Amino acid sequence: MLSLNFHGTFIPERHYIADFLDYVAAGKEGSLLEMAEETGIPMGKSSGKMKAIRSYCVGMNLIVMERGSRGGVKRPVFTPFGQVIFEEDKLLSRQFTQWLVHINLCRNDIGAIAWNKVFVEGARILGYRFSRDQLEDYLISHFGKAKKARIGPLLSTYTNDAGLARSRVLNVDREMITRNKAPITRDWAIGYSAIIVELMEKYFPNQFQVTITDFASETGLFDICMWSQPDVETLLNVIEGEGYIVVDRQIRPWIIEKRVSSDKIWPNILRRMV
Repeated sequence: MLSLNFHGTFIPERHYIADFLDYVAAGKEGSLLEMAEETGIPMGKSSGKMKAIRSYCVGMNLIVMERGSRGGVKRPVFTPFGQVIFEEDKLLSRQFTQWLVHINLCRNDIGAIAWNKVFVEGARILGYRFSRDQLEDYLISHFGKAKKARIGPLLSTYTNDAGLARSRVLNVDREMITRNKAPITRDWAIGYSAIIVELMEKYFPNQFQVTITDFASETGLFDICMWSQPDVETLLNVIEGEGYIVVDRQIRPWIIEKRVSSDKIWPNILRRMV
């Protein structure tokens, strides 16, 4: 997972992410300073946006970092999801694209530890509506006090259009914060199929079936999306029609079965988008 302060107080500015994805697509490699020079993303002596942007791209599951051809050098490589986003929406301008990268940022394997605490565990503890002070106290209870507020850029990421505000993951009205459900629509069904299958692959390797309760507890997806049990049932009804998964409803809890690998689904996720 990404560390507590991986972001260096910077939000994931979409235009910098697009610049970095161009760098990845060119097959380049280098140190952080070299990446900053190539992309134009600011990088100071001790900190800077370049490191934060690269980390956000890892946490969003757009890239993985591989060893470069020389010491001290890293080579960023697209994930199947990242390749599609680069080709179709590298500026992360669509609401659904922003929801997908948000889901990944909240994961407990590749995501950010603060995002996971707030959007997964916090779904049950904080609920869907809470104050800024309640959020700060919640983060302090987990990570302790710091010189700066523990909230950091977590809220501004979703209120600034340069970040992920178009997702409408949450609303901030003065001191009150309201979390919103991820929309369940036919246009988003293929993307939801892809993320569910990918999570099955990551959390349940070598299994093509998993119970809905095991899936929920291990991945946290339904907490991230603020979906109730009726919402999940609606979701499964919608995405089953795409043919990538089937749901066995004969026993409880229901069983999800994947029919194809996620890398076969990702290229299709935006095909219905206008």
